[in-house]
Amino acid sequence: MSDSFTPYESAIKTISKRFSGAPVREAVLTRLMMHMGSSLGVHFDAELKQHGLNYTTWTSLVVLYSQPEGRMQPSELATYILTSRTHCSRIADDLDKKGFVKRLSNEDDRREVHLQLTAKGTAFVKKHHPSRRKQYRDLWSAFTAAEMTQFEGLLRKLLQQLDE
Repeated sequence: MSDSFTPYESAIKTISKRFSGAPVREAVLTRLMMHMGSSLGVHFDAELKQHGLNYTTWTSLVVLYSQPEGRMQPSELATYILTSRTHCSRIADDLDKKGFVKRLSNEDDRREVHLQLTAKGTAFVKKHHPSRRKQYRDLWSAFTAAEMTQFEGLLRKLLQQLDE
């Protein structure tokens, strides 16, 4: 079976011949996961590009939408979307320029800022969420429920290993 990962896998196997005891399976699995992450990003970004968004900015909007009153502090959002506060600030700037969010200062402590989903941002999430759900369903349509459960368990096991 040839796919976009085959050339990289071939390179791993070639390199492993030069280093005895190289963990080929572990290297292939690790790089395959990283390759999948990139491929998923490209897949999910395609539909969002026409709106000047990407998967990270979309996820930011959805996270804000999920919050009471559609607001949270940028540092909290950074934790949800697994990015630095600096990068989250850039994301907030971009979403603010597009009119999807606005920054609100705390009247009691002006150092505290919240990102607030605007009516435009809320409408955008509501309008595009159905097509995003379809993308998820289509992506996983080749898997049975049992396969998805098994895969989820394995990914969570690996994540737990990384979190320790």
